[in-house]
Amino acid sequence: MARMARMAQMAQMAQMAQMAQMAMSIKLMTTLAQSWIQPLRLFRNLWLSAHNKQKPVALDCQAAVGYPLTLYLSPWQSEIPFSWVSLVNGERVASGEFLAPLGIGWELLSTDAEMLMSGMPEAVRSVIQAAPFLGVELAQVCGQVKAAQELASSSPLMLILLVERGVHESWSREAFVRLLAKRQAIQCSAIGLPESKACAKLLRRCALWPMSRRDIPALIRTLQHKEDTALLRHHPSLNLAHLVFLTRYEGPRWSGLLVLIDDCLVARPTPAGTSAWLQRMLTDTSRMLPTSSLALDRVRSATDLQRLHDRLVQRFNAGLKNDNHHALELQRRHGDYPTPPLQGTENITPITSWQGLLGEGQRMMHCVGSYGHAIALGHLAIYHLHHPQKVTIAIARQGNRWALSEARGVSNTMPLVTSLGAIQAWLETSPSSLSS
Repeated sequence: MARMARMAQMAQMAQMAQMAQMAMSIKLMTTLAQSWIQPLRLFRNLWLSAHNKQKPVALDCQAAVGYPLTLYLSPWQSEIPFSWVSLVNGERVASGEFLAPLGIGWELLSTDAEMLMSGMPEAVRSVIQAAPFLGVELAQVCGQVKAAQELASSSPLMLILLVERGVHESWSREAFVRLLAKRQAIQCSAIGLPESKACAKLLRRCALWPMSRRDIPALIRTLQHKEDTALLRHHPSLNLAHLVFLTRYEGPRWSGLLVLIDDCLVARPTPAGTSAWLQRMLTDTSRMLPTSSLALDRVRSATDLQRLHDRLVQRFNAGLKNDNHHALELQRRHGDYPTPPLQGTENITPITSWQGLLGEGQRMMHCVGSYGHAIALGHLAIYHLHHPQKVTIAIARQGNRWALSEARGVSNTMPLVTSLGAIQAWLETSPSSLSS
């Protein structure tokens, strides 16, 4: 009996030990499971994120191109950002992934812009906003190459110039990545600029400003021009507006030119046409100044320029007391006054002689009398509008036609809208040219 009791007791103890061991195993497994829950949740979220990339956006382009074209464009948050496929009547005709132009303007994507650009860093958006003609290519490069996205923040103008050159020369993704791994001086060389730290620094300092595709070759020429880069290098707040203006203005440079550009174009919102006005005012003022004059050195603002211009106009016209003498000088210098290219009307009459040109400037109190050289070369022709107000009209060659270059009332005032309408109507109904 005692033996059986001991055996029963031992069996009970063994069972209790087994149960305790099982409890410890369950506790250990629970602890392990809890420690894995967070990583598993993270892995699950990453997996879902990777497999839930946004699908391509379908763009119906038939209205824009005139045939049934559909574009499928991958958004920023996709496996290959801004890669695209085009279909005509459901058949694939083209595709692109990297430095591959879409073939339509960025502005045509505006209705789907937020969906396409969702998650895109602000620096990349700013670069595209400055150069929308390269919008898709910039988005492709920044979305697919991390170093390009970093360049959008550190040197956005460099990125724009690299992407434009890459499109032109059909660089591969691998070639682009290799170039971005090199020094920025070498990157400057790749886009046709001097291979120097100074050039790379100039690009880094340059704040963005809206630009067009035609500005890029001119920008390269400006950055290759030592006189321009010397001005730019010493300006404290460099802006792309300075470079764009210098590409379009061929007149004299002086130390205050960039300060003047700041006052006219950068410091405050400006109406359309301000850049053209500034170029014209500088050209007119320079033409009336003696070759050795230092008067421009004191010009720092639009007000300074206007005052200098008005003084020179007054002096120029006051010196024409003997119209015939100055007309004979123009005749000697340039030959006969060119035949007006367009027929006049009762309301719009052509200037037909050097004396008539000088008289127009005196009566209207502006500097058209100083346009002799451009008129002699056939670049400009001058007319006079009589009603609804007196306006001097300058037309310029544009290809095989003549278009309005400038229109000014008395003392360089801007014409009325009705006056501009009358001039435009005359241009649209006139024969293209009476002399080639």
